[in-house]
Amino acid sequence: MAGKRQHYVPRFLQCGFLDDPDHKAKRAWLHRRNAQAQLVGIKDIGVGENFYSKLQTDGAKTLDDLITEIEVELLQEFSTLKRMPVNQPIDPKIAARLTTHLMLRTAYLRSLFEQGATKVFDAAISLFTDPEVAQNLIDLDKFSGVIDLKGMIDEALQAFPLDSLSFPRPLVHRTLSFMVRENFASLFEESGTLITPLLTDLPAKISISIRNAHNKVLEATQQTKWEEELAELSWCVQDIVGAVLPDCVVLAREVGHELKPLLLSNRKNINLVILPLAHDRLLIGWKGAKGSIDVKSLNAASAACSDSFFISHRADDGMALSQLIGQRSINTINASISEAFSDFRLPSKDIKASNIPYEPDINGTQSIISTSFSLVLKDFGHSGMATRLGEILKVIIHEIGQGIPISTLDGITFALDYPTALATLDRGDKATNFSESQARDYGRPVAKTVQVLREGKPKFHIVIDAIIADWLLSENDDNRASAIHLLLTMLSELVHTNRYETQLEGTSTVALDEISKMLLSSISTAPSSYFCAKQSAFADPKAGERYAGLVKDSFAAAQEAIKAARIVYRTSNDINALLNVALPRISFVLTHAAEWLGHREGLPEHDSFPGSSLPGDLKIFELNRWLELFGRDLRNLYNLEGQFTTDNIFALSRHVERLLWTVQICPWPMEDGSPYVSVPFGNDLAILHASS
Repeated sequence: MAGKRQHYVPRFLQCGFLDDPDHKAKRAWLHRRNAQAQLVGIKDIGVGENFYSKLQTDGAKTLDDLITEIEVELLQEFSTLKRMPVNQPIDPKIAARLTTHLMLRTAYLRSLFEQGATKVFDAAISLFTDPEVAQNLIDLDKFSGVIDLKGMIDEALQAFPLDSLSFPRPLVHRTLSFMVRENFASLFEESGTLITPLLTDLPAKISISIRNAHNKVLEATQQTKWEEELAELSWCVQDIVGAVLPDCVVLAREVGHELKPLLLSNRKNINLVILPLAHDRLLIGWKGAKGSIDVKSLNAASAACSDSFFISHRADDGMALSQLIGQRSINTINASISEAFSDFRLPSKDIKASNIPYEPDINGTQSIISTSFSLVLKDFGHSGMATRLGEILKVIIHEIGQGIPISTLDGITFALDYPTALATLDRGDKATNFSESQARDYGRPVAKTVQVLREGKPKFHIVIDAIIADWLLSENDDNRASAIHLLLTMLSELVHTNRYETQLEGTSTVALDEISKMLLSSISTAPSSYFCAKQSAFADPKAGERYAGLVKDSFAAAQEAIKAARIVYRTSNDINALLNVALPRISFVLTHAAEWLGHREGLPEHDSFPGSSLPGDLKIFELNRWLELFGRDLRNLYNLEGQFTTDNIFALSRHVERLLWTVQICPWPMEDGSPYVSVPFGNDLAILHASS
């Protein structure tokens, strides 16, 4: 069993660089940046405490145990390679497997990602000093996406070997671009002088995530893309005198470029790979003509490609090279990030985003006096109750009637059996499917606006549970306010249809990607829900508490149902069945969140109201900043001129993705545009094992 001190540069590799192979201490010359070489035992070189994993008190196998087992298999192949005759062809699969394993297990990989994150944030600091300029600079609130920032992320990530870590690039891009939008405001909560240390600290916070990601790669047993590409090279061993071993272990050269760490190379362009097996022997992989290796040039490259150290058989082998340590890696990262930021230009401070509220012209509005609609009490009540309800409705519509296209209202039905009344409503077209409220795992629906056809013209009929009629006639102020609020919300749907949705008729859209098509139904009701809640907020400020409760209840129900469906998916492998459970439930969460956001927006003072604590309640799920971003996107549909378009509504589907991530479902487009859904295991394995 392995101990706490775990070697990321294995000792069997370091043994080829011992100062004296017969000395019991097994020492090599250790070279660090700008320091004198020291003779150090290899037990203290390339090692970290619990680098891969901690010991398990129950004796369970750890990642370090797994790597130790792999080492046992590799050691025989490694020894065979060291004894191979010079220039004799070697099985490329064996060479590729050894080379890939030694490259991926090093601390160099973790350091590379941490340095990259630090450099990205350092480069951003000079830009993100003025929040207004920064938001304009990256078009933060444009529905088409943060185009410049996406390009910057794309360029910066070219320096990182995401493919070898099994991270799909499209998924990484989608995740990063969305999370930048979601967390952007938090960067400017404090004064400008606090932004720099905040950005500086961020890379340190992701070191744990980098470690975990690295370990997951090492836990994988399947052949990696690195092995596949390296197996295409020709391999042999070659004698040399005085080679050193860098802490990145393996070097590579792309066509027309200098040697650099294999991890920073483009696999498809590599024409030379060098793995020092010992101070006097190299493992060489090449494509095309094989040239000779100059040891001085090789050692200089090895030092420059090292992150923090290299070792040698003799002190003189690394003479005057320690000052080169780290140069090539950092230069590669700097060049990539510099190129990524080169087109990132600040706009003029005189250019400001339009924030003038836009109110489209409303034509054809009729008063209640000149327009009639049906009022039905189904299976309950009497004529006197109908008369009283009719008078109440007249008052409500008269008070706000100038904004409601009442001519499009076919009627209102209060029903004792709400689901049946909704299902049996005459839609005016036999070919039209009956309407029903979606089944929910929490609460129950009590009202719905349904489109019907009357004399060839589209109209709307509102079906409401009979309990709302009781509340309208109640002496209880809270019940009456809730009922009036619900009616106004339903009537506001007519306004939304007339004022906004008619604008979309006949408009063209950009070609929808397959991910948006898949997710669109889950976001389609959010805009109107936001608008209607905003329009009716004044009638019952206390409704915010109900909306907040629905958000939390729907999210809890979604998590529970999707968790169960995910466990079923592990055995059925039926992704459609999983999505059929997940997408409707995510839709409920988005709809209720839109209602809460619209309600808050519709109140004169929306900083404090019943239910205003929702962002704080969602903080435990790290959704508080997402909620604010969702609100900003919905607000911009209506507050910015010309933004209520089909394309911008489709763009809201990214919020469906965001909530799917919380339940371990990650859709992303493959190279041909077809959708792929990754379902990370998370704690599913533990649940499956516990139930077996």
